Amino acid sequence: MSAVTLSVKHAPGFRVDGSALLPSALAVLSDAEMARLMLPASNDACAVGDLFDIRVDTGDNGARLVIEGDASWLDRLGAQLDAGSLRIEGSAGDYAGWRMAGGTLEIAGDAGAFTGCEMRGGTLAVAGNSGDFIAGALPGGMEGMTGGTLVVAGNAGARLGDRMRRGIVLIGGDTGDYAASRLVAGTIGIAGRLGAHYGYGMRRGTLLLLQRPERIPPTFTTGGSGYDVFWSLFARALAAECGVAASVSAALAPRLAPFAALDAHRVPQRYTGDLAVDGRGELLLVE
Repeated sequence: MSAVTLSVKHAPGFRVDGSALLPSALAVLSDAEMARLMLPASNDACAVGDLFDIRVDTGDNGARLVIEGDASWLDRLGAQLDAGSLRIEGSAGDYAGWRMAGGTLEIAGDAGAFTGCEMRGGTLAVAGNSGDFIAGALPGGMEGMTGGTLVVAGNAGARLGDRMRRGIVLIGGDTGDYAASRLVAGTIGIAGRLGAHYGYGMRRGTLLLLQRPERIPPTFTTGGSGYDVFWSLFARALAAECGVAASVSAALAPRLAPFAALDAHRVPQRYTGDLAVDGRGELLLVE
């Protein structure tokens, strides 16, 4: 296998679909074949060689792709990634990691909307901020993220984890409105502040908060006690996930530290809801 580095020559001034830029797909191409690979761009297409300088390092180091420079104009980077490693040295566009099933996707800058949308597996790490609908479903879709680990060191936009069904999402900063809306299952951890209407329509799953919100939704009620064994296992599992994410991107470690340092013996306050939809989700408030 080989490691491929694509250095951005210039931004084309319009959106380009980067879903074809997968480590395993490029690793089997020659330099000339790679340069001729066409990327859809609205009603047109662009050759990889016109947008990037290409460098290939052959060796037995697995399938790896690095994109150097600002790639905020490239959408769907890492879409349906199932193996290998993809690192974006700058920012990425919308739909990064869409339906990702395996491997690692690391974004050193910011990510756009729908990051990790309908993600199924693997590890996705964003060192900056991310837009709306991350780990959610496409408009009209019934399932958001169904597996894997998604970590954002900075802030996340609105509708975080909408219709999420499985997996782990950790946010080191603040979130927009409707975080964990219509959550079916899975775990969402938020270290910063929340927007309005969090947990709206939540049916199951876990929303872990490291800061007390301004108010608890009226459709959530105190959830009793007797879950200390669960919390002990949960805190340790979360610390292990933080270690995996930090190994993908060392820049995440400081923002993941509050999650990794959770006291397994200090049980948080628990609420259940959203009772408006007969929800059995849990809101865990660490104080």
